[in-house]
Order: sequence, then structure tokens, then C-alpha cells
Amino acid sequence: MFETGKIYTPIGFLPGLTRTGRTRPQASLRDDAVLIFLGLFTLLALFWDGILHNNEVGQDEFWSPPHMALYLGLASLGVWIAVVLLRHQEDRQVLDISLIPRGYGLAVVALPLAAISGPADMIWHGAYGFENQVDSTYSPPHQGLFISGAMLATIPAASAWKRPGNAPSLREFLPAVLSVTSAASVMLFIIHQYVPFYGGAVAPSTPFQDDLAGRPDAYSEAGPHAEGLARALVNYGDDAWPFYYYSTHLTAAGILLFTAVTIGAILIMRRRWTLPVGSLTVMFTALALMFAMPSEYRMAYLIPSLVLAGMAADFLMLRLVGNQPNSWRLRLFAGLVPPILWILWALCIAILGPGLGWGPTLWVGMLTTSAGLGFMLSLTTYAPAGPPEEEADVPVAAPLETERAVA
Repeated sequence: MFETGKIYTPIGFLPGLTRTGRTRPQASLRDDAVLIFLGLFTLLALFWDGILHNNEVGQDEFWSPPHMALYLGLASLGVWIAVVLLRHQEDRQVLDISLIPRGYGLAVVALPLAAISGPADMIWHGAYGFENQVDSTYSPPHQGLFISGAMLATIPAASAWKRPGNAPSLREFLPAVLSVTSAASVMLFIIHQYVPFYGGAVAPSTPFQDDLAGRPDAYSEAGPHAEGLARALVNYGDDAWPFYYYSTHLTAAGILLFTAVTIGAILIMRRRWTLPVGSLTVMFTALALMFAMPSEYRMAYLIPSLVLAGMAADFLMLRLVGNQPNSWRLRLFAGLVPPILWILWALCIAILGPGLGWGPTLWVGMLTTSAGLGFMLSLTTYAPAGPPEEEADVPVAAPLETERAVA
């Protein structure tokens, strides 16, 4: 796109751009640490905004405190990234794109997208109002902010990916694991209403299931079905409505999506690094604290399940996978962590929460299904080995030739 050695001046009053082809520099660990600190501030502002959207009605102003904190965080990210980029430039009048630090190239796309999405969000709210329902997360400007925020949050991990060495200490790895956690949190925030640590924890509870038992349900778990499933899904205007069907699948979908995002992130990190002990506990604890926010911590009884699951994942990563992973060890790890997480989650609902209203068919079934999903993810991140080279290079004889040779 950029011809080497040529200077481009797209806007007269801005510095020119060139590409020299020089080796890209590496940002320091301190640069990455400051960036993820500002990213976490921005992420907390996003979840703060989620508190308002989930617990209040009648929001009618753009410049609410969470919005101001969110845009302040995005602006601070832009300023810090500019500081890091300029520090590596020798000529401030002609900027060399070859000297953008490794991993920081994501900002070239993310910052303009955030700059467009912010004003677009204000215009969108002015045209369509301020949503308090699930519509809010799906507005195009909000999606632009989510995507740009996730890309900015990923920069410390992308920077660490290019840094030499594959066995960092927890201190060295902390910006990277928080970076991956932040990116995962932004993506999961889009569906936070049915993440199992917020809205998805309601349907399995005893009070919810007791409430369903007193309603005419078109396709319930217990008792005679008012009608078959196909008719129940179509005749949603009838007196009997498929409450159990939709509530069950909402939680099941949340469990599987949360499993896919977290286990996928862990396996990708393990492909690059030997994960230091404590990194997965940090990751899961951060997720627990953030996803308890939208309910104003009324579901804080679920926090121990994620913290303990992170500790279990750290133990399995250390003792099972170790420094020399092979396929079966990674696959066993990926298959064990999800059911450990969800059995702890079910126990927290049953013991610390309102009680577990799901029967064994459902909650035990989610353990096996999530284990299968984890195993499948290990096949995509750690693909099975192909045939040995000596076998792969031998031409396969045609059936007729083989029969002649035998004869």
C-alpha cells in the first residue's frame, strides 16, 4: 500500500507518512502495563454503563457519568498510544509507519473506528432515543465502540506475542493476560444478559422454576405438555407459552458461549507461552468481578465458582500440561476445565444462592456438553498431526494396479 521511501501527505497540516522498511521496534513492558491499566479503566466504565442500563429506566441524556468515563478512557488510550508511537519516531514531520511498535498497529484501525463511533453514538441516541432493553448493545455505534475497544485492549497481548521468550513470570505476563481477559470481556458484554454469571443464572434457580410451575406452559419439563414443541413455538400468542423452552435455552447458550470464549482464549495463550502459575486465576477472578457488576452484585454468590475454577485451571495447567504439552494433555485440560467451572457454578447456586431448580438431566448434561466443546476447541487450536512424512510421500496405488501386483 505504501511504496518504500515515498512520502505521503494525505492532509496538509498533519505530518507526512512514509515507509522505510526498517525493523519494527518492541514496546516496553511498562508501555504495555500503562496501556492495559487505561484499558481496564475504560472497561469498568463500560460495565458501569451496563449497571445503569440494567437497573434504571428513563435515561435520556448522552453525557451520563458512565458515558463520560467511557469516552475519557478511550481518549486516554488514544493519547497514550500516540505517546508510545511518537517515542519511536526520529522525524516528527514525516512519520515512518515501519517504526510502529509490534502489536500497536491495531491502533491504526481501532482509534479511527472509535473516533467515528463516538459521535455516531450521540447522533444515534438523538434519532432513536436511549435504549434500556437488550436493543442497546446491538446499536451500530455501540458495536463500533465494542470492536474498537476490544482491539485496543488486545494491543498489550499482541505486543507480548512479539516479545522474545515463551516462559514469562507472572509479573511479566500480567499485562498480556489482562489484555486477553479485557478483549474477552468486551465480546461477552454484548451478550451479558444471558452470561451465566448474570441473567443466565436466573433460570436454573429454584424460585424461577417454582414460578414456572404455576404458569400454563406450552412445553414444560414437568406435567403434560399443552401442545407439541413445533406448535408451542409458533402459537406464542396462546394462553400457554413456552416459558421453560426459552429460559432453558437462554442459559444453555450462555454457558456454551462463555465456555467457547474463555477456553479458546486460554488455548490460544498456551500456544504462545508457558502460562505462569496464577495467570488463569487472575483471568477468571477478573471475569467474576466484572460480570457481577450488571446485577449490582446481587449475584455475588457466583463469584467463588469462577475464582475456584481459575485456581483449578492453574493447577491443571501446571501439573497436567506442564512445560512440554502434547496433544492428549491439552485435550484433557480443555475437556476438564469447563465441567469443573460449571459444577462449581451449580453448587454456588444450590448452596450459596437461591437453590438449584434444574434437574440432573440439565445440569449434568451441561457438564458433558461443555467438556465436549472444550475438547473440540483443542482440536481447532492444536490441530491433530498429519500422516508421517514417509507415508505421506508414498504414492497410493490404484486398486487395479494393487490387484495385479498381488496376483
